[in-house]
Amino acid sequence: MSGTPVTAVNTVTSGGGQAKSGEPDPSVPRVSNPKRLRGSDPCALLTQAQLTALGLPSANKAAQAQWGEAKCTWSGDIRATLSPDTKGRGLADYYARQKAFDNFKSSQVVGYPAVWADFAHTICSVMVGVADDQVLVVHVGSVSSRSKAQGNPCGYGETVAAEVLKNLPVGG
Repeated sequence: MSGTPVTAVNTVTSGGGQAKSGEPDPSVPRVSNPKRLRGSDPCALLTQAQLTALGLPSANKAAQAQWGEAKCTWSGDIRATLSPDTKGRGLADYYARQKAFDNFKSSQVVGYPAVWADFAHTICSVMVGVADDQVLVVHVGSVSSRSKAQGNPCGYGETVAAEVLKNLPVGG
């Protein structure tokens, strides 16, 4: 994998705007319909039917993300990892660090603000703001030419995120 590993950081300054400490950065999109990701088991964020539709195996591997929260990985033709980031400042942390990534692009997943980072032909990290202070990180690696993510791992990551959003309760 090339590029900087996706990590959450708690920073006071931000990259795009001139927000003061404690104020939201005007360049970071706000979440208008927050969902609650905090406290979720990442291995339970997708149903068996969703895993099958996405081409992911049922077996998964739980571990800890670099920022200390649980993450879950499914590996087959596609390697997909779900990592809740609920202890920082939401997407503001990623916007503040955007120059640390090989590349960075704003996006949207079913109405939720998102960014792509460190993306290439076979890998992508998609960060989706599910609340102003909570982010779902989806990392995708296409392992096989049979993979549904082949050639468009960021689009596949957004599809995975959209499926997770269906399962999250309303509220921040």
